[in-house]
Amino acid sequence: MRIFQIIFFSIVSISMTFAQGIDFNVATFKEALTKAKAENKLIFVDAYTTWCGPCKWMAKNVFTDSQVGEYYNESFVNVKIDMEKGEGPKLAKAWEITGYPTLIFIDKQGAVIHRSMGSRPAEDFVDLGHAANDPERQITTMTKRFEAGERSEDFLWKYTDAMTSAGLKGFEEVANLYMDLQSDWTTEKNMNFLFDYADATMDSKLFKYTMDHKEAFKAVVGKEKFEQKLSYAADIDRSKSGIARDDTEALKVHYAKYYDEKTAVNKAMVSYFNQLMYNPDPVEQEKFKAEIQLFLAGNPDLGWSFYNSVAWQVFEITSDRDLLKKASEWTKLSINDTKNSFNTDTQAHILYKLGKNKEARRYALASIELAKEENADYSTTEALLEKIEK
Repeated sequence: MRIFQIIFFSIVSISMTFAQGIDFNVATFKEALTKAKAENKLIFVDAYTTWCGPCKWMAKNVFTDSQVGEYYNESFVNVKIDMEKGEGPKLAKAWEITGYPTLIFIDKQGAVIHRSMGSRPAEDFVDLGHAANDPERQITTMTKRFEAGERSEDFLWKYTDAMTSAGLKGFEEVANLYMDLQSDWTTEKNMNFLFDYADATMDSKLFKYTMDHKEAFKAVVGKEKFEQKLSYAADIDRSKSGIARDDTEALKVHYAKYYDEKTAVNKAMVSYFNQLMYNPDPVEQEKFKAEIQLFLAGNPDLGWSFYNSVAWQVFEITSDRDLLKKASEWTKLSINDTKNSFNTDTQAHILYKLGKNKEARRYALASIELAKEENADYSTTEALLEKIEK
């Protein structure tokens, strides 16, 4: 019996060891350097912030994965660093971090050799680790090859992809060099490359090409994906132009460069309401609550994201039941357009605030299931579900 217990607990112990994810077993970058030198390993840094949703998703769903843990614990010294506390701000500046999460690989001398920005599923994250351990795939190696004059088609493709994944500037220069080698820009492969790596600004030769061939690109990359990039470009250029977001006439002229007249008007008003709804001034909030109802009553087709945003803002700033009921109707429009974890979560919160717990629970459960499919963070929805079930 004693021998059986020893064997049993040994098996449990071994199983727990293999089931664990990444062991972030050092507290500071200095400690990581010391350990890396002693163990002759590279350092993996999870550069995160506490407010970053994709950072939380990685921590919960990827870093805990057993296969991820097995590879990273064997291959790297792993450290998590909050980029807004302690040594974080200084390191963020030194490493030129522009977004979160940034996943950085550093040699034992403290030099960055590979990096990537944004969340990714477990399988891709393991491949990222393999790339960091392969000198031929490291971003620093590729940069040296480019600077030495390598311009082969295959290399330029891979280097453009590596630069964009790393969040590094100058990727469009490389993308342009790749496209200059192409005799036919209309192949599906080249259109996907061009769309993915064109800088979203009217100053970009590649982006202008996509604008001149809108329908062709929508057919290849999908209408929603195309519209997202177009919207991003229009908003970035608006920001650069310095147009005030309450100057609706100037906004209409600006958006007319990107859209038809009706859509340009709607985009201008959406921009106006986006700045108005997040203004903490109580007077501005009352203005938002009054004007948004009139605007939405006459504009029934504004896309899921805007309906979801205004409904959520109403949820946050008021307890007025009539307005909350309208917000619930707007969320239904959002869900009917594109059902996802975001708008179903919004609906769950609004219904809970209205005291409709049974309906709120149904939407909360739906939101969690959708979030799992989308690889999105659903911790706030879980917290709401706990309240509902109490």
